[in-house]
Amino acid sequence: MKRFLGQRSLLMVALGVILAALATTAITAQAKPTSKSSSSAKRVSTTLVTKNFSVTKVAFANDPKVKTCVRITVYGTFQYKKNVTIGYKGMTFRSYTDRKIISPTMTAKTFAAPRCTGAGKAVRVSKASLYQRWYATDCTFNPGIGVSALPWTVSVAPTITCGDVTAAQRKASFSSAAASYRQSNSGKVVSFGGSPSQSHGCLSLDASVQVYKKNASDNADASFKVCPS
Repeated sequence: MKRFLGQRSLLMVALGVILAALATTAITAQAKPTSKSSSSAKRVSTTLVTKNFSVTKVAFANDPKVKTCVRITVYGTFQYKKNVTIGYKGMTFRSYTDRKIISPTMTAKTFAAPRCTGAGKAVRVSKASLYQRWYATDCTFNPGIGVSALPWTVSVAPTITCGDVTAAQRKASFSSAAASYRQSNSGKVVSFGGSPSQSHGCLSLDASVQVYKKNASDNADASFKVCPS
């Protein structure tokens, strides 16, 4: 009987030692980060980029009484912050913040349709109105748009590629006859301060020219994208 009790005591002691070892192992495993979590630490670098842009398209005012083609050009400066995040297993992610369009200038030159090339004949129209409308290419409804000063405004507006979204807008009307018009915006800034753009970071521009010939008018419309390098 005593021998049996002694063996039982030894078994109990051995079981206690094993349980204590298992508990210690579990605590150590919880306290020590896994190799995956330690490898997923993020490193972020941010670079301020400033570049000039210039975009051009030919658009048509097709009303039979107007019959004019318009060469539309918009140029200015695109500034943004490029954020590069290096994560788990060296995977790289790019995002773009604090995007700004600075001094966006628009010109419109009118030609006799359908020849709008350099060899085309410039034609004078009675008057014209030039419109710019800037918005987020990813069709974000509220991209945090701000404008530095009037006559720029911000409101929900119809766009060519995104339907009704928030956009920065500017209109300039000219009452004299000419074959070339220019909407200047020296020092004016359109800023996009919303959530970071996780993809291409592009901004969209709808540029429109309302052309008048005597008592008739029609629009010539063009859509552009301005993207990071």
